[in-house]
Amino acid sequence: MIKARLEAKNLRICLTCITIFIWGVIICAPFLGLLSESLLYTIFPFLNFGLTISGTVFGYEIPAALSENFSFALSLACVMAALGLAIHLIYVIVLNFLRGQRRKAKRILRKSGYSREYFELLEKKREHLAGSSLEPTNDLCIAKEYCDGRMYDRALEVLRDVNIDDFDLGDAIRYYSLYAYIFALTGDLKNVEFALELAEPFIEKNKGSMEADLVRGIYSYAKLDFDKAKDILRALLKTGSVEIKVWAGMYLGLIYLRTFDKEKARKVAVLISGYKKTPRQSEDMLKLLKKIEAAYAAEAQEAADKTRAEFVPA
Repeated sequence: MIKARLEAKNLRICLTCITIFIWGVIICAPFLGLLSESLLYTIFPFLNFGLTISGTVFGYEIPAALSENFSFALSLACVMAALGLAIHLIYVIVLNFLRGQRRKAKRILRKSGYSREYFELLEKKREHLAGSSLEPTNDLCIAKEYCDGRMYDRALEVLRDVNIDDFDLGDAIRYYSLYAYIFALTGDLKNVEFALELAEPFIEKNKGSMEADLVRGIYSYAKLDFDKAKDILRALLKTGSVEIKVWAGMYLGLIYLRTFDKEKARKVAVLISGYKKTPRQSEDMLKLLKKIEAAYAAEAQEAADKTRAEFVPA
């Protein structure tokens, strides 16, 4: 599900334009003879502050037009401020409503995982945004959730329906990277390379991509090119994205286990253990910790067997 601020962006732009237009009308109305002091104070008598100014400011005499109309100008400013506040309040209410939908989805995900109820909620949002300019970006987010829920066929189905012509540079990279990531998880290595090739022109324009680098690291791991995978994944541990850091750390831990370096696997697991994780990452992190524990247990068992063998009579 897309972020609430992004979903409310068009509303914010629309409300801002409306506010500026009405402010312009209010400012021009007195000059056009459409609004006078007496009319304003008849409608809003509480705005008649009766304030006046006179004298000089920094040695300059205050113009007569300003001193005579100071109270009226201040009243108009109050009307404009109240209008701006009211319109902003509308935006805040809608934004909090959208955030409430996201919080509800997170609660369901936290309570029941990648359940039918969770995806039904995402599909409702997808239906709501169908045909809008936000549909492609939201579909990309939903495809990622299906991927995290291990529903790879459904994720690919959603991705195939996305109109990539509506993507900006960042979304285009995430689109092809997600395709490549799903292919890597399902063992379709040939299509991983193809998807990354399609992403390359966008990556070059964007001067790099963490998502694409992560997939390259996973792809190298899948091809058993552990040295290349380690170089890519170590670099990603320094990135600003927590989610990318966690995935990079987990795959790096798997590589260390595959290369019989359980101590480094333990250290990288400790490093990423404090980061906030997605539910899918929490599940996979538990699996990694169990693998590390098993590696230490196997070593301890081997040492114990060797010790016992030394004391067996010849």
